[in-house]
Amino acid sequence: MLHPFGRGKPLEVVTAAPGRPLLETFLEDYRRHYGLAEDVVLNLLMEALATRRAQALVALEGGRPVGVIIFSRKGEEGRIHLLHAQTLAARDALLERAEEEMAGSARFSATFPFSVGESLGETFSRHGYRSIGRGRMVLPLETPPPETSVPAGYHLLPWQDKYFPDVAALMQEVHADPEDLALYPDLATVAGAERLLRRCLEGGFGPFDPALSSVALAEVGSGPAPPPLIGFCLAVWHPGYPGQGFILDLGVAAVHRRKGLGRALVLATARAFAQAGATALGLAVNLSNRPALSLYEGLGFRLQERFTVFYRPARP
Repeated sequence: MLHPFGRGKPLEVVTAAPGRPLLETFLEDYRRHYGLAEDVVLNLLMEALATRRAQALVALEGGRPVGVIIFSRKGEEGRIHLLHAQTLAARDALLERAEEEMAGSARFSATFPFSVGESLGETFSRHGYRSIGRGRMVLPLETPPPETSVPAGYHLLPWQDKYFPDVAALMQEVHADPEDLALYPDLATVAGAERLLRRCLEGGFGPFDPALSSVALAEVGSGPAPPPLIGFCLAVWHPGYPGQGFILDLGVAAVHRRKGLGRALVLATARAFAQAGATALGLAVNLSNRPALSLYEGLGFRLQERFTVFYRPARP
């Protein structure tokens, strides 16, 4: 595939295979260019190549390599793992070709470290993508978190499968924010939330241990009706950081907020992971979500890295 190039030289986009020197050279240049740790780039990308059946394309200008893109398609989502090029023309050509290769996807997305996202923002914007700033926060667990103080009228319990329908419904209810729906379109419906929850329980986001996730129930007296589920904290062992837990989702029903339930659920999860031998507990949060950032910072979480998510629906 040839593209016109500004200096009159043709720009050719060709397939590259993992493990070949050409691709490895570009990965190393990408890491050094943005000052990234080696494991941030190589480990995650090699995992993507192995588990998501990712493909790699290289842009050649007059036979000389000037850019690379790594992408994959899983279900209805086309995902770009890496885009690195020496020229804007090469970036555009690589992105256009990758989208062609992922034809049939309902949407495209890409997640990059913040420094990379800043550099690529113009390119993705030109192709119709929007962006969301995200942050990875971490709570060290060398010192056990304090005892959980549960607000009066509520109690917390470890996960049980009988809570599946209520948790899925609450997941869909609490994620009406446009940024949440852009990141996880399945949350637009209860059926989609059930798919995400099932994937969580089956280990699709990391090993799941029911003892390490919690639900919150409201006390309703001594009648026959079961106490309603009004909150949850779902967590897994992080697949990329051995020995660390990771909070996938936290939610409290709207009428029960501002009572300390979110804090209690996070602390219960942190204590459970600490007792299970975890060294830290992490999570990801939208940087525009100031209430969530304040909650986590107040509990001792610290922002360790920022990254940018680009996304757009596929064109008809």
